[in-house]
Amino acid sequence: MKRNTYPFPLSVQTVLPNNYRENLSFQDELRVLHQLGFEGVELNIASPEKENITNILRFLNRFGLRLTMFATGLTARTLNLSLSSSSEQVRVKSIQQCKAMIDFVAGEDVGLIIGFLKGGPGGDLQSARNRFSDSLKHIAPYSAAKRVRILIEATNRYESAVANDLADAVDLIKPWESEFMQVLPDTFHMNIEEAQGTAAALTTWSGRYSSIHLSDNNRFFPGFGAIDFKGILSTLKQIGYTGTLAIEGDILESFTIDINASAAFLADLM
Repeated sequence: MKRNTYPFPLSVQTVLPNNYRENLSFQDELRVLHQLGFEGVELNIASPEKENITNILRFLNRFGLRLTMFATGLTARTLNLSLSSSSEQVRVKSIQQCKAMIDFVAGEDVGLIIGFLKGGPGGDLQSARNRFSDSLKHIAPYSAAKRVRILIEATNRYESAVANDLADAVDLIKPWESEFMQVLPDTFHMNIEEAQGTAAALTTWSGRYSSIHLSDNNRFFPGFGAIDFKGILSTLKQIGYTGTLAIEGDILESFTIDINASAAFLADLM
């Protein structure tokens, strides 16, 4: 297996199995990532209250990997969370759980991704946006106090009523001019929502993000669709981007086959 080199630190988003210590398939996947030159993983964790962050970090370190992000989507689905819900009870619960997730990663230089947690599509868009903004009033100061980066992911209109493009995501975090409030571009969603194009949007909002999700237009890993990743990577080099990249997407054949193919594809472009 070829160990690739990349000009940007590379990670991949995956799910932490409940039995990760005994799960041999998961451990094989981590070995593959290390052999390919990946630096870390973003983890979806269904029930973080049942896990110990120190144990997870030590486990990943055995495979030469670090935890870069806590992806909250699976937790939000498991607990039916929404920071823009029309139900005040759901919003209060979601804010409380978000604070608990901040506590979970506090002190470990691990970012917290808010994507699915924003809430779903439909309804009055401005009202949903206002409710999400109100939720951020509770979360943003708390994350800053705990020194945990919050990354508001711009996701397309079919998945959320809130922060569909980078401009709106940036506007939502403007009240908190802090290194701990950032946006998260995702090439799949940008391909749908960015009217000026992905490269132009990344240039416009340079400095507002420190991580980017790479996913192709069909939601598979980069290289299995039609997005111009060569142009995107060229743009990142031109603007002097110094952050990280994370592969995210559906599985076409198997994790190992897909990640090998995507890693080779990206290495050739970089």
